[in-house]
Amino acid sequence: MSITFIYIINVALLLGIAYFNYRRYTHSMLRNYYLPALLFKLGCGIVMGLLFQSYYEGGDTFKFYQEASVLTRLKFPAFIQAITHEVSWSDPMRAIYFVRMIALVKYITQADYWLLSAYFSLFSFLGCFYFSDKLVEWNNEFKFPVILGFLYFPSVVFWSSGLLKESLAFAALTFTLGSYVRWRQLGRLSIGNILIGGVSLIFLVSIKYYIAAVLLPLLLFLTIYHLPFWKQLDGIRTWKRSALIVAVMILPTLLFFNWLNPNLTYQRFWHILIESHETFLSLSPDGGLFLLSWFDNWMDTLVNIPYLWFSGIYRPLFGENLNFPTIFSEIENLILLIGSIAAVVYFAKNKMFFNAEILAILIYVSSLSIFLSFSAPNFGTLARFKVYYAPFVLMFVVYQLQSLHVFRKN
Repeated sequence: MSITFIYIINVALLLGIAYFNYRRYTHSMLRNYYLPALLFKLGCGIVMGLLFQSYYEGGDTFKFYQEASVLTRLKFPAFIQAITHEVSWSDPMRAIYFVRMIALVKYITQADYWLLSAYFSLFSFLGCFYFSDKLVEWNNEFKFPVILGFLYFPSVVFWSSGLLKESLAFAALTFTLGSYVRWRQLGRLSIGNILIGGVSLIFLVSIKYYIAAVLLPLLLFLTIYHLPFWKQLDGIRTWKRSALIVAVMILPTLLFFNWLNPNLTYQRFWHILIESHETFLSLSPDGGLFLLSWFDNWMDTLVNIPYLWFSGIYRPLFGENLNFPTIFSEIENLILLIGSIAAVVYFAKNKMFFNAEILAILIYVSSLSIFLSFSAPNFGTLARFKVYYAPFVLMFVVYQLQSLHVFRKN
């Protein structure tokens, strides 16, 4: 089969998927942003591939593609056996599952690296736009924040594009959240929402189990929080209700962690974190995130928790490393830091609406920023991992500030 024919077929298929999905948003408040955001996403996927090809000499994205290409050369029975045989917990499961997913798409489409990059970028975009649309449909005050946070925030769009695990995991994350928002909007679950949410969770657990480990208990918390029977209990406010639910969920959550992945068991969790921390530091002596050692005792933990939280969201700070491509992260972080300070000042002067969803997002962002900045203390890697929580930070910063004169049309 000629490469020209393969490109014609696959480009037509990509356009068809994009157009069919576009028609679903006829009455969407975000409809006018669909095409520009899609082109931005696809463009970022191509640039990401070129960056890894020329600057990082291939990197994991081309490694995944090469491993998937080996599988697709097998005969059909051998191919099916290769992508379905059982994987041991001691194997790099997430990488293996991701390679199998690439191989499956490549086997069906015969696409090369760049076409596969477009497919994964498109899938990531579909999930992101689905969540953005449902959130704005539920509460139109989030229109501007969600556009900036999820559709046009450069680092989020860039690192959730192309042939990376982040593309697939980000799509799974946003499809899952979109299903939740749809349930909150309608007050019921449709078959479509259950299928979208269920399949997305399977992908998320397979590719990024630690994201699912934080997300799923919070979604369960929110589901319990909004059950109808609470209306019969007058006088139980947000904090009291939340405390009751958390107390009930502690043991089931710990059991869930043990079931989800062996690395989340009590015996292995800290060992894995420390091992990952030391490995990343050994590979990045100049660009690492080193812990503070002020007291040389347990008090260092109290100091490092807010330090890791801050570093996971706002570092590298502008001026820490002006080399390419870190400089772009530093510029973004500077803007985000200034915006966050302004939002806190505005919050102190004005009463902010607070609910269970905001509480869950604060826990979600804080948990990921602390644990990911500790387990992956490399600013380059952390820039990729921030796609899972940075857009929520920007969204709520803009949400706080959008009533200021600078954000008004008139």
